[in-house]
Amino acid sequence: MDDLPQPSDTLESPDSKVSSDVLLAAIAQAAKEFQPWYDQCERIDKIFSLSRSIGEVAAYKDPDFDLFWSSTEILKPAIYARPPAPVVSTRFSIRDPFLDQVSEMLERALATALDKTCVDAVMKGVRDDLILTGRGVSWIRLEDEDANRIVVEHLEPRDFLHEPARKWAEVGWVARCAWMTKAEMRDRFGPDSGYADAAFTSANDQRGMTDGSEKAPVWEVWSRVDDRVYWVAEGVSTILDSQEPFLALDSFFPCPRPAYATLKRKTLIPVPDYNRYASTLDQINDLTARIYGLLDQVRVRGLIPAGGDVGSAVQTLLDEADDDMMLIPVPASSLVGSGDMVSWLPLDMFANTVTGLITARQQLISDFYELSGISDIMRGASDAQETLGAQQLKSQYGSVRVREKVDALVDHAQGICAIAGEIICANFSGQELLQMSLTKMPTDADIKKQVASIQAQSNAALTHIEKQAREVQAQMRVQHELQAGQPPQMPMQPQSGPPSQQIPQGAPAQ
Repeated sequence: MDDLPQPSDTLESPDSKVSSDVLLAAIAQAAKEFQPWYDQCERIDKIFSLSRSIGEVAAYKDPDFDLFWSSTEILKPAIYARPPAPVVSTRFSIRDPFLDQVSEMLERALATALDKTCVDAVMKGVRDDLILTGRGVSWIRLEDEDANRIVVEHLEPRDFLHEPARKWAEVGWVARCAWMTKAEMRDRFGPDSGYADAAFTSANDQRGMTDGSEKAPVWEVWSRVDDRVYWVAEGVSTILDSQEPFLALDSFFPCPRPAYATLKRKTLIPVPDYNRYASTLDQINDLTARIYGLLDQVRVRGLIPAGGDVGSAVQTLLDEADDDMMLIPVPASSLVGSGDMVSWLPLDMFANTVTGLITARQQLISDFYELSGISDIMRGASDAQETLGAQQLKSQYGSVRVREKVDALVDHAQGICAIAGEIICANFSGQELLQMSLTKMPTDADIKKQVASIQAQSNAALTHIEKQAREVQAQMRVQHELQAGQPPQMPMQPQSGPPSQQIPQGAPAQ
C-alpha cells in the first residue's frame, strides 16, 4: 500500500472516475493512523481471554486471581443493564391528536424493528468494546429483498475506519469492511467488476474466520464530501460500485457517533483504560506469583537423629517437596539443640515474607480499584437496613466514575434509534407500519360514517340554536313593548284555513 497515491480532498480519482487508487490510499492512511491502537486492542483481547500461542508466555501468571477480568465483569452491568426502549414524541409539547398517533405508531414500529435485529446483543458488543478498547461502533442498514427489514450490526475495531480528524463533526467519510467470498462478490458487483483480483485469503486469524473459505475485505465508503457511496477492495484497480446515497439520513452516515471512552487529545484515536493500570496489574501478578511460590515451599519438615550423611539428608530435604510433612534422618551427633527428638525447620522467615507480600499486594489492589473506578461502584453498594437517603446518596456517588460511559452508550443508542426511525419513515409502506405497530386505522366506510354522523349532529345543533334564537327575540320584543306602555302584541299564529276565509285586520264585518 506504500506505493498508492496520497489521499486528496475528494475520494474520486482525478484521472478516471473508476480508479480506486485514491480510495485505497485514504483507507490505507487511516489504517496507519489507527495501527498502534489496533495492536493495543489485540494485546488486550489476548490478556482478557487468556489466549496464547504455542511457546508464548502467558501475560497473566495466575489466572485464578484475574483482577482485569473481574473488574470488567463488574463494570458491564454498571454501565448497561437493559436494551434501549425507543421513545418518539414531538420536539415541543404540542397537543395534536394526529401527531400523537403518528408518534405512537412510529415508536411501536421502531421497537419492533430493533427487537427483530437483536439490538441488545449489539449494544452489549458496543459496551464490551467501550470498556476494553475505548471505542464501540455499530452500523445500520436496510434489507429489502423479500420485505423491508432494519439490521443493526456491531463492528469489530478493524472493520470500521473513518477519516482522521480532531472531532466527529469534522469527519468527511466513514467506511466499514465486509468479508465476502468470490461468489458473493460476483453476485453483488457483477462478473465484469474485476472482483477476481481482490486479496482473497483463507487464514484463520483474519477477522476470526474459522471456516477455511477464501474471503476478501470489501470496503463500503460513505463520503459526505462527494455525496457518494463507494465499494472498493484491495487488489482491484477499479471501483467495484459507486452510487448516490441510498439512505436519506440527516447525519448522512449510516452509523451513529461511536461510543468513546478516553480519546487522545485533539484526535479520535481511543486510549484504552487498560493502559492506565497495566503496570499495576503486572506488579500484582508478580507479587501473586511470588506469594504462591513461597507458600508452595512452606512445609512441616523436621530432622530426627539417625545414621547417614548430613549432606545427603539436606539434599533429600530440598528435593522432596511433595509431602506436607517430612522427617529426614541425620546423624545424631550433627543435631545441636535442647535434646528434642525432632528439630523442626523454622518457618517464621517464610511467614513474615508472605505477610509482607500480601500487604503490598493489597495496597496495589486498592490502587487498581481507585484507577478503574471499581471502588466508587463498591461504595455505591447499599444495605437493605440503611435509610432511603443513604441508599440514594450511595447510588448517586457510586455512578459518578462510570457516568461518562453510561452517557456514551445512551447517546449511541439514541443515534441508532434516530437512524432506524429515519429509514422506517422513508422506506416502509403504510401497511408495513400498521403491521409492525399493531395499529388499527379506520377504513373509508368508517370515515364516511363518522362524517355523516358529525353532519347530522351539526344540523340538529343548528336547528336547536335557531329555535332558541327566535324565542329570545320574541321575549325581547314583548319586554320592549311593556317598557313603552303598549299592550304586548301576541305573535300571530299561522292560519290553517284557506286564504279566502282569512279576514284582514280593520276590514268591516260582513
